[in-house]
Amino acid sequence: MNNEKLAANTGNRTFYFYLVQQKENEISITMYNTPYTLIKVGDNWQNAPGNYFSMAQHLIDAVIETVAN
Repeated sequence: MNNEKLAANTGNRTFYFYLVQQKENEISITMYNTPYTLIKVGDNWQNAPGNYFSMAQHLIDAVIETVAN
């Protein structure tokens, strides 16, 4: 687990998260003590079916952009 706090910016809001695991087609993060897994389907990233909460698409995009950089 990465101990570095990362920031995803969505317009006028910033969401902080920790990268837990990164694979080619799957990213696991913890955001505000909630685990999220994002999966790549085709060219798009989306919530994994097992997520307890669903992350909004604009936030998924911001998280992916942050992790990619």
